[in-house]
Amino acid sequence: HQQGRDSHDGAVSKPRAARAQPISRAAARRDCRFRRHRQPPWPVRVLWKAPVRTPAAKLGAGAVAAAAVLWGLWPYWVARAGSPATAAVALAVAGLLGLPLALRQGRGQRRGGRLWLLMGLLGVLDAANVGTYFHALGHGALAPAVISHYLAPVLVALAAPRLLGEAPARRGRLALVLALAGTITLVALGRGAGPAGVHAFAVGVGWGGASALFYAAVILLSRRLGRDFGDVELLSYHVLVSAVLLLPLGLPGRVAAGWAALGGLVSTLLAGVLYYSGLRRL
Repeated sequence: HQQGRDSHDGAVSKPRAARAQPISRAAARRDCRFRRHRQPPWPVRVLWKAPVRTPAAKLGAGAVAAAAVLWGLWPYWVARAGSPATAAVALAVAGLLGLPLALRQGRGQRRGGRLWLLMGLLGVLDAANVGTYFHALGHGALAPAVISHYLAPVLVALAAPRLLGEAPARRGRLALVLALAGTITLVALGRGAGPAGVHAFAVGVGWGGASALFYAAVILLSRRLGRDFGDVELLSYHVLVSAVLLLPLGLPGRVAAGWAALGGLVSTLLAGVLYYSGLRRL
């Protein structure tokens, strides 16, 4: 007991002068202005402030980005095949190769007729998307066609709050404006010179823009059907419908069909499975 008292008495108390003193209002205002001036401008803070993401969301974003890279190879496949009629072959190859896994994935699942009708509608929309996009690649200026096609994410961002109930964030609105402005600028820079260049530009932008509308509808409907179908099911079933609808475009020759089959494997089957897997996690 005596040792405890000695220890207590020997403890050095904190000097009164070293204790925290309240600061004046003028000093507080100066400190606030200093902190505000040190921060970057508001647009930079909004763009660079990364949202909190779970590991699953990060994996989903990576899968969607990888799918976009594989989809970006389509101009190469069409150029090697030499004909936009490769669409039916590419989709048929992707659907048939994925069909066994799709049937296994959906074993024991019961879906109503309404869901299968929506799956058929997805096939119709994707056929319109692929048909118009391949026409733009085959008959229009390449760069404006591709850039116009990728207006689809902007259209999805505009429609998602109303159709999917996803509330837009403030940074999302700003990013949407910047994306739209950048896309319009890139499309305008791709305008060719002379009557032939203007015609190719108009064909590329017109058919590419039409494909963007159908592509946006495909994304939104896929998001809805993803609740009831697996990733491979969602891809294989609807692209088989699309392949049948695209047969009137004609069939390419043997060499072109080989390139179309390779494109169907890489840029349709693999890209589609990656995309739907990623979309499910976002």
